[in-house]
Amino acid sequence: MTKHTLKVSKREAVGTGKLNALRAQGLVPGVIYGNGENINVQASASDIRVLLNEADTDSVLVNLDLDGKAVLAIVKDIQRNWLKDGVTHLDFQAVTPDTVVKTAVAVKLNGTPAGVAMGGQVNQIVHELPIKCAVKDIPACVVADISGLSLDESLRMAQVELPANVTTPYNSTVVLASVVKP
Repeated sequence: MTKHTLKVSKREAVGTGKLNALRAQGLVPGVIYGNGENINVQASASDIRVLLNEADTDSVLVNLDLDGKAVLAIVKDIQRNWLKDGVTHLDFQAVTPDTVVKTAVAVKLNGTPAGVAMGGQVNQIVHELPIKCAVKDIPACVVADISGLSLDESLRMAQVELPANVTTPYNSTVVLASVVKP
């Protein structure tokens, strides 16, 4: 998984009114939990927008610059205001490279199926794959080769090789993609 960097600073403001005032200033409140303590933080809304636009999923591994101190964290929850298309709050979990986490990674389809030449189209069913592994083993994405699929055939989880030390709760019969008639 690609590591991103985000500058955050500690915040003293708590409570709905004060947090709404922060948001009006272009800041997004958040919290870093783990390592026995919770730290209230704030970050620039524009920096968070860039961070989330660069990522394939909402589960992002981040090097937080907390007032000059480096903290490795994973984004655990994002609260959004869908009407204004903005992030209203972020939860980060402090981790070490050996911390085992549950997260999600993007599924990328690779190749052109033979069924497309026969008039079929690719239907990707699973776009994000839930995984469990150590932070150091999180892949940037899971690549699935669909070049061998003919018309009316499916790619199942059993046909995809996961990276070493990575597991998924999906069983082998879960369909990731198929080639079907339009």
